[in-house]
Amino acid sequence: MPAVIRDKEDSESSSEDGQEDHPCIAWSGLSKTIPVLLFVPEAVVSKDGDICSVGERYHMAFKIVRTESRLVRGILTNHGFHEVHPNSNDFNLMWTGSHLKPYILRSLQDFQKVNHFPRYNIWLRYTSVLPLFSVI
Repeated sequence: MPAVIRDKEDSESSSEDGQEDHPCIAWSGLSKTIPVLLFVPEAVVSKDGDICSVGERYHMAFKIVRTESRLVRGILTNHGFHEVHPNSNDFNLMWTGSHLKPYILRSLQDFQKVNHFPRYNIWLRYTSVLPLFSVI
């Protein structure tokens, strides 16, 4: 899947006040060439075609590995993303329920993103022990 990059002609033809051409895309960077997708929670209950068109327009895909995230799957599907097989390498976003092996992280392309939260278990242990040792 190719990364979405705005051409110079597109950035010059866009409105001068910085309005994006789609409500779910914000352009960032020095010359407004880096797209950032904005996910709206209303997409879960709304059937707005304008929200759904962002994933369909850029052929965005996701895969969910070793977890069952119905809410994440619903939000991505309602934004026009399509789900690929967990063994597929043709995706833009990977949602995983466990840590990834280093060789998998090294094999990712620049446009592929992962929900990786290192050291998250330490925070969970800290918050569960904190009430036991807090000073009153």
